[in-house]
Amino acid sequence: MKKAIALLSLLFPLISIAQNRFEPGYFIENGKKTECFIKNLAWKNNPSNIEYKLSENEESRTKTIRQISEFSINNIYKYMRFTVNVDRSKIVLEDLDTEKEPKWNEETLLLNVLVEGKANLYQYEEGNFVKYFYSTGNHSKAEQLVFKEYKIGTQVGKNNFFRQQLYNLMKGERNDMDKFKKVQYKKDPIVKLFNEYNGNSGQKVTDLTKKQSSGSVNLKITPGISFSSLDVSNGVSKNYFDFESKTGIRIGAEVEYVMPFNNNKWSIFADPNYQTFSGSGRKGNQQVKADYNYIELPFGARHYMYLNQNAKFFIDAAYVLAIPLGDPYIQFGGSKLDIEKNSGLALGGGFSYKQYSVELRHNFSHELLNYAYWSGSYNSTCIILGYKLL
Repeated sequence: MKKAIALLSLLFPLISIAQNRFEPGYFIENGKKTECFIKNLAWKNNPSNIEYKLSENEESRTKTIRQISEFSINNIYKYMRFTVNVDRSKIVLEDLDTEKEPKWNEETLLLNVLVEGKANLYQYEEGNFVKYFYSTGNHSKAEQLVFKEYKIGTQVGKNNFFRQQLYNLMKGERNDMDKFKKVQYKKDPIVKLFNEYNGNSGQKVTDLTKKQSSGSVNLKITPGISFSSLDVSNGVSKNYFDFESKTGIRIGAEVEYVMPFNNNKWSIFADPNYQTFSGSGRKGNQQVKADYNYIELPFGARHYMYLNQNAKFFIDAAYVLAIPLGDPYIQFGGSKLDIEKNSGLALGGGFSYKQYSVELRHNFSHELLNYAYWSGSYNSTCIILGYKLL
């Protein structure tokens, strides 16, 4: 275990090699446009400041929302400052209030520009709090599209006034009110509406969402080699037996969802796989045996550190559930001990190039037995090879 952890710890300094890059962009301060290099964080939550360099080799500096009215990176991400009325009503079910009408607060925010044209669409995101705003013409004034959930006794009501707002804005190009009645308060359908409206108006349409980070699903096969250890002990009789490390085959497949923010550096994954462990030996005049076949179900999070478009390091951590197959057991002399469903934690790291990957993952020691005096401490380290199918 110590060797595995030592190897994994060597990956962490690589984070400093593959940080978010400074990319060409600009900011506007007091009406003056400054070309520069801005640190691209592909923000999930709307920023309140930016880190920038006037040249690639100089020290970075910071500008806050009070200083800048607009900034853009590579014509992909664009944020504009507005003073707007924001409805901050609670969105968690148990905290919903009983009033249908919004509760307005005046705030100054950097809004993410999603679509530009005859009508402009913006987004503000802060954790689970997501609101959409719109303006017309030259971004002079932004107004929130109103959607609010509220309590009606034991039921949940919805204020969908945003549908009326969209109809009022776009009815000159499309008078089909029924279409607006079906629109959900979500990014994709609202972006689609604005694109259609702007396109029909004959003016230039800029859809920035097409170039921004988007979520994706990866499917891999993940065969590998496992190195497993098992210690068995009895707290009363002081019997103890250490099975020597066993080498086995791992057969698995992984499903991964790459998050649509922070330049696709974060993902969640599930990696079901089949493994086996068996061993035997003697403790004095007692025969000791173990037979353990199981399905392992790791569920975890992964962080990527990009070297370039095709090559990246990664580290991950997972909660691992192990489900025994057949009749697995540990036998110590005359005691036959059944192996139970168990769980533990795992830490891994590796390298990915195009559709190929290799990972070293260590499963920390966890208990296989559920007896008062017996303990079966099991851990494993795997070398996992990956090939992306999707």
